[in-house]
Amino acid sequence: NFHSRLQFTLEIGDKKLDFLDTSISIIDNHFIFDWYRKPTFSGRFLNFFSNHPVSQKKGTIFSLVDRVFLLSDLSFHTKNLNFIINILLNNDYPLSFIFDTINQRLSYLNKNKSGNNHTSNQVTTNNDDVNKKTPTWLTVPFIPLHTEKFKRFHNNDIRVSFHSPNKMRKYIKVQKDVRPHTSRNNVVYKIQCNDCDASYVGQTSRQLKTRIAEHRNHIRYNTSTRSVITEHRLNYDHDFQWNNIKILDEEPFYRKRIISEMLHIKKQNNSLNLQTDTEGLHEAYVPIVNKV
Repeated sequence: NFHSRLQFTLEIGDKKLDFLDTSISIIDNHFIFDWYRKPTFSGRFLNFFSNHPVSQKKGTIFSLVDRVFLLSDLSFHTKNLNFIINILLNNDYPLSFIFDTINQRLSYLNKNKSGNNHTSNQVTTNNDDVNKKTPTWLTVPFIPLHTEKFKRFHNNDIRVSFHSPNKMRKYIKVQKDVRPHTSRNNVVYKIQCNDCDASYVGQTSRQLKTRIAEHRNHIRYNTSTRSVITEHRLNYDHDFQWNNIKILDEEPFYRKRIISEMLHIKKQNNSLNLQTDTEGLHEAYVPIVNKV
């Protein structure tokens, strides 16, 4: 039994079925695979002249080479290889760069394939591999001719990755309803005293209004430990600008948000924050913060 408004269509595949990124054909009672592209395929990829590191442009070619040689039968390799070369040329990639990167990827795939052909029951343990440290990753904004100098850290168990500071979403805004100021989360905020220049800087992963309500209502709690805001209100009979909370930063990653909080605490002229709130900030940052 099914609803009368449900409709089904039957597609005659002629011994061919397009599934995900592959086109599966039945030839001589064998399954033959080819790389499938939707009719909406535009051929637009990361342009060679775009403001991105070379590693990302190589990654674009790597992904296309993988589709050519890993998703299709041997009989389709030449056709698909010519196809991606033309696609890359249309995206302004130099021919020499295309060939060098394709050869680099093919060498890797061949090496990987030969390695997998070894007997799986032969297990060898290398002490160097066991004791090898997990590398630390450093993410920095990509600035041509400058950022790539960070690659020298590769020799010190540090891996460097790049990100583009100017993204399309920075310039093209989706027309959504404006989110209320106090409904934002993952923020570093500042509460200013209404009667003096004292201020408090904090961070929260929850909605800002939830954390501010806790600060505001803490004075009513019958607890043995008082917050610095409650102490200031009781000792000086001051109140705070509860309706004028400033958001200093918005950061979804906890560790980065904590660092941002410590930096903003150091920038306050009369901070109510405890000394322990900035213990994790290296002293080398203090002179820099004072100049900003």
